Amino acid sequence: MKTLMVTDPQMCSGCEACITTCKKAYGVARARKTDTIPIFCMHCHPDKAPCRRICPNNAIEVVDGEDGEILIVNEENCILCKLCTIACPIGIIAIDKEKKSAEKCTLCLESDNIIPACVEACKDNVLNVFSIEDLQDLKDDENLTEELREAIKTFKSKS
Repeated sequence: MKTLMVTDPQMCSGCEACITTCKKAYGVARARKTDTIPIFCMHCHPDKAPCRRICPNNAIEVVDGEDGEILIVNEENCILCKLCTIACPIGIIAIDKEKKSAEKCTLCLESDNIIPACVEACKDNVLNVFSIEDLQDLKDDENLTEELREAIKTFKSKS
């Protein structure tokens, strides 16, 4: 089951609790803050992930987690060439200078957290984690789809 982080940018107050919590848990923030919202790793398909494909030392590895395959950085194999930071389409790979390794979001799947630390820290309910299957179920729900269409019409009429 593939897991994704979904953000609601209109709800974000800019408190940066998600970034602070991530940094506290891992020593370096594995997420970034734009002017308006936090951004996270897109959790690309392991076979297509640019960071993994470009790594000359195979430091970005595929690990079978409870919720499916995830990509992690094997700190022992990382030579800190920073090619992964260049290859990442959203520039989200961090460098931990103390560990001398690249770091990327894993949705805390390598930890004991049931919910990613950033999601738990977000008091504005901006961050949510969904499986692709959950999102497909929501998309296929005709009642929800009609409600969303009406909400969009209302929003557009007030803009």
